[in-house]
Amino acid sequence: MLTEIIQRLRVLADVFDTRVAGAATVEAAVTQTLTEFPAAFVVPLEDKAEPNRADENLLQLLHQKIGVVAVLDASADPRGQAAVEAAWTAVRQALWYALLAWTPDGCSEPLAYRGARVLRLDAARLWVLFEFDAPRLLSESLSATDDLPPFTLFAPELALPTTVLPVLPGNIPLPPVTPPVPPFGPGHF
Repeated sequence: MLTEIIQRLRVLADVFDTRVAGAATVEAAVTQTLTEFPAAFVVPLEDKAEPNRADENLLQLLHQKIGVVAVLDASADPRGQAAVEAAWTAVRQALWYALLAWTPDGCSEPLAYRGARVLRLDAARLWVLFEFDAPRLLSESLSATDDLPPFTLFAPELALPTTVLPVLPGNIPLPPVTPPVPPFGPGHF
């Protein structure tokens, strides 16, 4: 999904031109050396599932949180005010245009905006993290379309044996059966 988002931003978010790449973590994106701005890095943030809603199989919503770390030029204003205003207007608008109401492959609902926050400001750059949610419904129908084994819960009390017990060779004696011992031994209450 990250590659698909990167490609979409390169085509539709003209504010970045083609300066969009991926990174494994936010820290990896922040430590990149860049010479042209604005630029963006698409990063995975969190993969969190809601509780299962079904009793006998699987019906669960997975929230895949995706981040876009936008890097803006802040050299003209060491306080970062101009860069933040650009992030809150032109960059956010470009991200919304490219990503909102679009459903990436493997998602069951369109991307949703979750907010943004400033990550870091130095003498030349400002990093802003924009967060999006990519929901995916996990269910039995998903297992069929994704070529996975069926998502069904195992209930041992309902399982029936599928084989018979093996026949022991020869005449092997079984160990004697002894009655259970009380938990604290005889004479204890």
